[in-house]
Amino acid sequence: MKIRFALIILTVFLSFISCSSTSVRQIPEPALEQVLFTTDSLCPGFHIFCFSGDTKSIGFRGIYKNSNSEKNLYLEYYLSSFEVSFPIGVSLKLDGTWFNLRKTGTDYSESMRISSLIPADIVDKILNAKEITFSFSSRDKTANHLFSQGEKDRFQFLLKTLREKLDTQAKLNILNP
Repeated sequence: MKIRFALIILTVFLSFISCSSTSVRQIPEPALEQVLFTTDSLCPGFHIFCFSGDTKSIGFRGIYKNSNSEKNLYLEYYLSSFEVSFPIGVSLKLDGTWFNLRKTGTDYSESMRISSLIPADIVDKILNAKEITFSFSSRDKTANHLFSQGEKDRFQFLLKTLREKLDTQAKLNILNP
């Protein structure tokens, strides 16, 4: 039991310091009903380090549902757990046109995570956008952030690589010998 616990701690520690050429991680689910993919995070503005779950970090999550081959993409935005106003949702301004993303969940833990579904037609618009503004709205305020060229390129790269991984995912089958 102690060895298993030590191995888990070592694995978690090494996952934080390991370098990888890919920014998309496949996380195995305990059942074959779905496969979950997540990306690294983007922290708009000045940040020395950017980790998933950091305040004001943005990432993507993809879910492949094995039963019907459905593929969904989500934008995840993390807020401080001290945010006291009720979150309404996030929007993206792509080349001058606003798109409201449908909020699918709000998770409260060490940090608050807002998950929003990204429809397939908006994914294509994000990947082809020349200018992207990210907006978060709560009952108290709305905060907009125009992505710099580097942030826009990273945002598009994360989404593109996630979509490619999701599109190459094959249906999982259980073979009984």
